[in-house]
Amino acid sequence: MRRIKVKEPITGEQLSLLAQPEDYNGEQGWRIITPDKDSFVILEKEGAWQVVDDEIHPDIISAIGNALRPYARYNSLS
Repeated sequence: MRRIKVKEPITGEQLSLLAQPEDYNGEQGWRIITPDKDSFVILEKEGAWQVVDDEIHPDIISAIGNALRPYARYNSLS
């Protein structure tokens, strides 16, 4: 599990999130856990990050994806 910090692109607020690797229907994804314990899964497909189980503003997903990029490339679920 990784703690990531992202700047919320709309309000500018600093967000502290937890990111946990997760297998989502056979694809490598990340479960993003908010401070109030809500969560959602994101996947990177063809260089773009997508939320698969919720609706989150695309700029926030982009910021999360940028924070995860150093970990996502080398992470293994096994």
